[in-house]
Amino acid sequence: REVKDHLNYEHRVFNSEEFLKTRAIGDQPFYKKVLETYMFHSFLKARLNRKMDAFARLELNTQSEEDRLNLMFHAPRRMTMEKMASKRFNPQYMISRRMVISMPNLQDITLPERPTRNSSLRRLETGVGKGRMSVKMPPKSVSTFKIPEIHFPLMFQSVHSYYTDFFNHLSKAINTLPPDNSALLARYFYLRGLISLMQGKLLNALSDFQNLDKTDLRIFPTDLVRKIVETMPPSERSQADRKPELKKLISRMMEKQREVMKIDDHVKNFELPKTHMQLDDFVKRIQESGIVKDIDTIHRLFDALTVGHQKQIDPETFRDFYNYWKETEAEAQEVNLPPTVIEHLDKNECVYKLSCSVKTNYGVGKIALTQKRLFLLTEGGCPGYVQIAAFRDIEDVKSTTVAFLLLRIPTLRIKTLSKKEVFEANLKTECDLWYLIVKEMWAGKKMADDHKDPQYIQQALTNVLLMDAVVGALQSSKTIYAASKLSYFDRMKNEVPMMVPKTTSETLKHKINPSAGETFPQAIDVLLYTPGHLDPSERPGNAHPKLWCALNEGKVVVFDASTWSIQQHCFKMGHSKL
Repeated sequence: REVKDHLNYEHRVFNSEEFLKTRAIGDQPFYKKVLETYMFHSFLKARLNRKMDAFARLELNTQSEEDRLNLMFHAPRRMTMEKMASKRFNPQYMISRRMVISMPNLQDITLPERPTRNSSLRRLETGVGKGRMSVKMPPKSVSTFKIPEIHFPLMFQSVHSYYTDFFNHLSKAINTLPPDNSALLARYFYLRGLISLMQGKLLNALSDFQNLDKTDLRIFPTDLVRKIVETMPPSERSQADRKPELKKLISRMMEKQREVMKIDDHVKNFELPKTHMQLDDFVKRIQESGIVKDIDTIHRLFDALTVGHQKQIDPETFRDFYNYWKETEAEAQEVNLPPTVIEHLDKNECVYKLSCSVKTNYGVGKIALTQKRLFLLTEGGCPGYVQIAAFRDIEDVKSTTVAFLLLRIPTLRIKTLSKKEVFEANLKTECDLWYLIVKEMWAGKKMADDHKDPQYIQQALTNVLLMDAVVGALQSSKTIYAASKLSYFDRMKNEVPMMVPKTTSETLKHKINPSAGETFPQAIDVLLYTPGHLDPSERPGNAHPKLWCALNEGKVVVFDASTWSIQQHCFKMGHSKL
């Protein structure tokens, strides 16, 4: 399931190297061989084509709220407080940060709350205390259909008679079956369609397969129906065209065939560039790497990495930037806060950056950045938590110096609305970068609050982490100036303040972006709201209200209107506008 975290859909790229790093060292040779198989390649193509197969349906049905939010906001991967707290009690997390539990050891893990994963879907077993507990899947209902007896010898007449008997048996079963048993009805239609096909009655076969639309589309034999349509004699084709339902089926099959022919099925493995890159090539490479999708952000990153140079990026600079980003992402998985600190944070908060150990007027410790606040992780016998500021509570940020003996030490000052005391930290060489980071997050939070759009804070997070990677990769005297090129929201706040009209501010409750996750914004042709229950306890099943957004080029995005998270992302409905 982690494969999707290493895919780029726009350029059809799979980062196999980063995926392998998430596997246990002992299992990597096995996975390396799996990645080379035709079956895995077909799986990748299905994912990149956004095919709605059994795996995609499983993924959709088992998505957590966090997964749905990640579809909306492309933010760098970090561990939430909820996951950090749970890993203390989960043996699977006792392995190294970039590994998963080795496959042969899965059976040795016993969890108190749920059974361990087992290769069998029929029965799960785990040790609980001294006894054994067996959890069985609910049995599926089984129906028996008795096929007619085969008469020997297998002459033409007896075979023809057998098919006729088989057809009549199925017709009788279909006529006596209640219409609400659609799953079994679909199986009977499927079988009768095959029998009609063997009898050479193509129109009857198509009619039965067409009935699967109303009963169970999952077993629709697409390839078989397409072959029937392609080989059908002109006389029977004209008869089919006179029947509205069959004409619709044939039209749909031919349209699908044209779409399949247009689909680009190649899958490219991610590789670091070996030649210098102009802007367009750099945009493509960054998107392939999975770091950022948004084109405007990548343009600003290009400007930052080319400060003081001609407007092209050499392979070494790209490699240094890419490696620094990936190493920072991996190190963030190692952050392990004590429970006394986690209890002060929201369950969906993540630590995105930690400073070096610094002296502050709140004590000695490391400054930690989450998407909501700054806090001090104090050092000593037991690390503690001291709130510095929530971003919406910041009143002013200054970068200054304080005298110490004969030295001037760079210091960051943060003034908040809720405290009289100004926070001061002697950040030394890190001061200029943290000054940019805090100002960008402050501006992003203000924009998010003013516009009721949480996407702004996620974009600000991406900006500050790109700043951090630029400073880490360039290591020159102009790094802070280069990083400032990515201070998008802070610059907007100072240059072109975006005032939200009072009536809009009072009316607007929450802003959503159906183009989230796309490389550029798309127009919305149609909106459809389907009502449901806001409280899932009121009715079982998937009964939440939904907002369907039809984008141009026939794409549809579905929002869960109870949480405003994306429930299904960009499935295709053909090429026509809806």
